[in-house]
Amino acid sequence: MQSWSSNINYYELSDKYCIVKANPQEFAIYESVYGDKVYNRFAVKHWDLRLAISLDNPFAKYESFYWIKAGELRIGGVLIEPNVLSRLFIIPPFTNLFEIIKLLKKLLIEWSDSSKNIYAYQISKEQSQYFEMLGFWADKNRRWMMRPTEVFDFDYDNTIIVKTPEESNNEEIAKLFYESFRGGIDYQYAAKQDGQECTYDGYLSEVNEYFNICTEEILREASTLIYDKAEKKLIGACLVACIEEWPLVYTIGVNPSYRGNHLATTMIKKALTVLNNNQYTILRLFVTVGNFSESVYYELGFVPGAEFKRFYIPALIRQE
Repeated sequence: MQSWSSNINYYELSDKYCIVKANPQEFAIYESVYGDKVYNRFAVKHWDLRLAISLDNPFAKYESFYWIKAGELRIGGVLIEPNVLSRLFIIPPFTNLFEIIKLLKKLLIEWSDSSKNIYAYQISKEQSQYFEMLGFWADKNRRWMMRPTEVFDFDYDNTIIVKTPEESNNEEIAKLFYESFRGGIDYQYAAKQDGQECTYDGYLSEVNEYFNICTEEILREASTLIYDKAEKKLIGACLVACIEEWPLVYTIGVNPSYRGNHLATTMIKKALTVLNNNQYTILRLFVTVGNFSESVYYELGFVPGAEFKRFYIPALIRQE
């Protein structure tokens, strides 16, 4: 089987199927239609942005977009390169998804660095069963949730101080997120699959990125910092940004010692209220399946939307 190179345009999968390098812009159109079907419309309003999202490949090093073909007939597409597979879709009336995934796995094993995990990203529910059958291990599942904005009545406890986030608060926000999420489901996934623990520096980078991209005043007003008045320390934070045209809860965290006091609920109610008063109609968030916080969002009226899974084959485990 041929080794991978970014300069090679054609690879044979079998005597029936092959993959051929695709024009990224044309691939984006097909992936937007066939890839996640109606699901991504849950999150994105405009067609041009849907295409831009399809072209965004943060998991890969190259623009490794390929058509999957049966002879001269185009039957699907995939982003594939050593240790990475994503953006897989099939074009009707073709239906033999299992066979295609089996062949792509064989190609991945041939190409990939055996000392590193092989990852399959953004796998839809209908594709998941076939990845599992073929020896991919399930990693974390993520899904969108969203609800209309609304004006709420809410009160702040007199034992706390509420402020609007400023860039100068970046270090204490990062420290809070590190303390809030340590030991949680995302922390555990990172330690188990990636071999790395979530760090304060990682959260500081995330917070700094938030302040870089969030320049709209109303989004800062919809965000919240909560301090313990007596202890004079930050105990809760909710950062609201605008990602892919819709407001998004960028990150929300509460100090573990203060959970059970409805601080997260209050911060989200404030965000929904401020956004509603300023003509934003929807608030979204992205949650890892199994995170207990999802119940809080559900009780606030957020509806679950598109769910995507990440699968992997561990390093040094290569089944036929």
